[in-house]
Amino acid sequence: MRRVVTILVLAASAAACTHRPTGSGNVNTSIITRQEIEQSRATNAYDVISRLRGRYLNSRGKNSIHLDPQTYPVVFLNDQEYGTLSVLRNISSDGIEQIRYYTGPEAATRFGAQYGGGVIQLISRTD
Repeated sequence: MRRVVTILVLAASAAACTHRPTGSGNVNTSIITRQEIEQSRATNAYDVISRLRGRYLNSRGKNSIHLDPQTYPVVFLNDQEYGTLSVLRNISSDGIEQIRYYTGPEAATRFGAQYGGGVIQLISRTD
């Protein structure tokens, strides 16, 4: 009996590990696409993010004793620093093509060590 239970537990574990969600395939959780923005029906960038990927807005905490990096993500509009999270409320979702989130290490590598709290990059629509 014990052996049967062990086999069932192992089989269930293996099945759970190989499960793939149905639908459009793999979703990149670091990117919010134009289609997702439209489907959110949000009017500004802050609401889009809070509805779809609220974790982007969280503090990462102090991660260095030597540097004084941001603990919250900094907002970039295209490739220019734009401000703190509060500016997201003033940016219309209609003008955004894509929203990208960079973790602290990714942001520090791409934008500089002062962005240890991460970066939320808004890519403007060109049409």
